[in-house]
Amino acid sequence: MNGTKGGRGRRIVLWRHGQTAWNLERRFQGSTDIELTEEGLGQARRAARLLAALGPDAIIASDLQRAAATADELAALTRLDVTHDAALRETYAGSWQGLTHDEILAQYGEQYTAWKRGEPVRRGGGELETEVADRAAPVVLNHADKVPENGTLVVVSHGGTIRTTIGRLLGLEAHHWEGLGGLSNCCWSVLGEGARGWRLMEHNAGTLPVPVLGDDD
Repeated sequence: MNGTKGGRGRRIVLWRHGQTAWNLERRFQGSTDIELTEEGLGQARRAARLLAALGPDAIIASDLQRAAATADELAALTRLDVTHDAALRETYAGSWQGLTHDEILAQYGEQYTAWKRGEPVRRGGGELETEVADRAAPVVLNHADKVPENGTLVVVSHGGTIRTTIGRLLGLEAHHWEGLGGLSNCCWSVLGEGARGWRLMEHNAGTLPVPVLGDDD
């Protein structure tokens, strides 16, 4: 999945959505559709000004409102349409969704520890990380193939989905994906296209270091 087609030099910017109330509460969102806070909207507006300067050629986004609203801020500046795709949603995590971090540790401590060790775990009976990559990475690659040589695709998604997609596009084995670390709200990572496939050029860029709040910390 780390191969590329066509000319070299494309960029993929994978941008995490802005802050939500559940992020602040360290409550696992997963595929639950939670809106941005006012701070989250402000984060999206500030980040959009920086990303617009990259001159993106296309924007795709998860259809969950926290990602869609984040993408809208960049669309307003670039006058690009946003293509929404449910395949870019956050990991479905079953019974973990709606629980705080402490509640997950108390109720599913063994499962959580196994996941952090890099084992394939259906958190809360939900999706495996490899299944998330199976649905998200092909969508990203398909849209990346459509941007011009040296062009830029912006993907607006979620912390867990972005991490698994990066891992897949880099050709890393799944048990190494945890080593990529999480993204802070409204920060992004950049993949650049080279002769041997995709390379990680930037990770968790866009702000001074702040805590990673949310699903994939």
